[in-house]
Amino acid sequence: MNTPKISAMREHRFDTTTLSALARQHASVPLRRAGVLTELVIVGVASILDGQPDMPTMLLWGSHTGIITAGNRLVSCIEFAREPVFPFDFLASQPIVAAIALKKSFPCIENALYQPWPDDVAVHWQRAQTLATVWLRAGRCARVICGQVEPDETGNDEHIGRWQMLRA
Repeated sequence: MNTPKISAMREHRFDTTTLSALARQHASVPLRRAGVLTELVIVGVASILDGQPDMPTMLLWGSHTGIITAGNRLVSCIEFAREPVFPFDFLASQPIVAAIALKKSFPCIENALYQPWPDDVAVHWQRAQTLATVWLRAGRCARVICGQVEPDETGNDEHIGRWQMLRA
């Protein structure tokens, strides 16, 4: 196999209400207490897979600020007792939880890997594309979806997802 085909970068920007509604529309399982990270991943994957044939797919995704934002929200809730915090709130903040909803909603996804990443966005994309290329050359899948999701941390109510697909 030669160099994989890389799709154009897709970028999505959603407010909290729209993101939540779209995620629930695309998920085939209830998204109880789903965090913004999970919602961004579901909506991004749904947009990439829309109209695509069913074939073995891997997902590589990461976030620079997502875990920090989710953690800060939980800590501020505990610290200022704005709302009760339950163990499920902590679980919903974990990126791997998205894999459960993804697998049930998109059966073609065989593996989902979360990668925390450095300040340099280019390094994240290069690392994701390199790993995707290795998987494709090894025949582990027919396509790899790579993504970056960033929940709003500025108070502007704008959550961002960026997505590419690599195909053999």
